[in-house]
Amino acid sequence: MRIIVGSRFTAKLAGPAALAMLLSLGTAAWAQEASSESVSDLRSEVQELQKEIHELKGEVQTVKSQQALVPPPPADQKPQTIGETVGSLGKSVEDIRTNLSTNLGIQVHGLADATYDYNLNHPVTPPGSKGGPNPTASGGCLNQLHAFDIDCNSWNLAQFNLHIARVSDGGVGFVTDLNFGEVANVMRASTRNSNLNPVGTSNDVVDLTQAYLTYTVPYGSGIQLQAGRFVTLLGEEVIPTYSSQNFNESRGLLFTLGEPLTHTGLRATYAFNDKVSAVLGVNNGWDDVTDNNDGQSVEGELTLAPNSNISLVLNGIYGPEQVNHGNSQRWAIDPIATWHTPITGLQLVGEYLYADEGNPISVAPAFSAHGNGLFTAPPDPYNPGFVLITKSASWTGAAGYIVYDWNDHLEFATRGEWFRDSEGARTGLRQTLGEVTETINYKVPAVTGLLARLEYRHDESNAAPFFGSNVTANPVIGLRVPSHTYNGQDTFMAAAIYSF
Repeated sequence: MRIIVGSRFTAKLAGPAALAMLLSLGTAAWAQEASSESVSDLRSEVQELQKEIHELKGEVQTVKSQQALVPPPPADQKPQTIGETVGSLGKSVEDIRTNLSTNLGIQVHGLADATYDYNLNHPVTPPGSKGGPNPTASGGCLNQLHAFDIDCNSWNLAQFNLHIARVSDGGVGFVTDLNFGEVANVMRASTRNSNLNPVGTSNDVVDLTQAYLTYTVPYGSGIQLQAGRFVTLLGEEVIPTYSSQNFNESRGLLFTLGEPLTHTGLRATYAFNDKVSAVLGVNNGWDDVTDNNDGQSVEGELTLAPNSNISLVLNGIYGPEQVNHGNSQRWAIDPIATWHTPITGLQLVGEYLYADEGNPISVAPAFSAHGNGLFTAPPDPYNPGFVLITKSASWTGAAGYIVYDWNDHLEFATRGEWFRDSEGARTGLRQTLGEVTETINYKVPAVTGLLARLEYRHDESNAAPFFGSNVTANPVIGLRVPSHTYNGQDTFMAAAIYSF
């Protein structure tokens, strides 16, 4: 008996089976093609990963080599001392300076001077005790007749100097000195910066003391030109920079009272040989960025150095200096002699100053409990708080320095001075002054560029210009003034100076 049902079933499955076989073959072919593409993509990704791993291995090797150059500090390493810390900071600054010098030809240097000043008179400056543009302002504790060490019984930033220069052989260069602190305050108060706003300003802690262009004319040994604002030629003492400091911490009477600080103009220097050189210049006058009258001042310097132990310098300046008085001429002559004696470490310096000015002369009268005839002089119509001296006036002074280097680190410097202000044209009081200063300088061996100083100074006058601590009411002017002033003033100073 045949089973017909089974045959019909087989016939019915034959179509679907054939279709399934075709689908299976198509799927296998597609899968094989897709598998080939995936393998190719994976191979590319593996190759990229291998390349990245190779690069990472190179970077790791570089880091390991750098670590080997800077070994870790030992476990028992002690903390840095102050000297080591300052030294490391100095190295960082030196690296920056080297980079600027190498790439741009720019030199960067600096000086920082911090002090503590003490005055045995404990002077106060009450309203009514001073003339000038702000005669009724209280001044606190002030050293009278000092230059940059004005504030007493106080910690002070005497100076921070930033020196930036570019020296170019055969091209144009420049020099700038930017000062901060007490030096800047005094410089700003002493300078006529503009005819639009001519009154000197105080309480300013920034002053562009020097800013001039340089150029060497290729003639003979080279004529060095300077155009802009620069420090004066006059005087043994200078406004300190990193490369030029004074023997003493305080500035002397000749620097403070008898000489200018800066000039603005044109200056030429020529060295005839290694023994003779000369400077000639024209400028706006004493401490005038902008000229205050219709005349110019002429300056000059002659330097003779017959040998390495002796030098003679003759400085001079001539021109009008009074506001709107071009016919009132001022002149000064200032010879300086330096001798490095046969005694090892002993140096002697002598300076003489003589100056004269024609009338009228504008001056701010100074207060003295003994009286001051200048308060009755006619007022200056151009300068409130100032009076006019109606005859010519002269001032003269001398200074001597004895400097002995005990060794490479320890130095003793003694300064003695005499200054005569016959008509009060420089101090606002007719008087004769003297001072003696003793300074101990110590170069700290552990830190290059660090200098420690101790100083004692005594000032003396025959007109009692030095204030005390007591004040009293003056019924004439309605203000408080010192009840007693002294002929003498004693000051002590400690200073730390770092130059780089």
